[in-house]
Amino acid sequence: MNELRQSKNFAKRELRLTESKLFYNYSKFGNSNEIDIPFENIEGEKVTHKKSNNVIIFFSAIVYAVSIALFVGQMRNGTGEEFAWLFWAVIATIILAFYWLTRENFWKIKLSDSNYLYIHKNIPNKEVPEQFIENLMKARNQYLQENYSLIDENLDYKSQLSNFKWLKSIGAISKSEFDDKYAELKRTVKPEKSNIGFGN
Repeated sequence: MNELRQSKNFAKRELRLTESKLFYNYSKFGNSNEIDIPFENIEGEKVTHKKSNNVIIFFSAIVYAVSIALFVGQMRNGTGEEFAWLFWAVIATIILAFYWLTRENFWKIKLSDSNYLYIHKNIPNKEVPEQFIENLMKARNQYLQENYSLIDENLDYKSQLSNFKWLKSIGAISKSEFDDKYAELKRTVKPEKSNIGFGN
């Protein structure tokens, strides 16, 4: 699966894989933001991120407190509107339900510019986002390996070694693959030795 569409809380996310980058479109209330994210910029670290508006739950707690105060006052003194406490309890419950409905649970994927890519964990279900992320990482790894892990005897030793270290650090190649590449690089391209002193 090379495409993922998600909608929640009036926001829409569209993600699509190409040969060398990830297309990402985010829109809400008619405003749209489209970006292309090169595979080189996707570091790949994936963590859970939960987003919620705590102001809403705080407001709900206040309304519940008002409802309880009215109920206690009526029970003690028999004063006030008979069902005023029930009205406020219903309002507080509606606010609490809104809080739970607007909570969001994401996979947060790190990008190289200190930004993050957010993908809903359970939209349209749990399996689809996980499969898309798996395909994204496979496509990224394949592209990076094809473009940055080939050994060329005509290229600089240090820059090629730096590429291999970078690929290993972001998980595009394994440690054993890095070791193999490193050994092959040393056989194919001799590292430059720095000159020490003033002459031969």
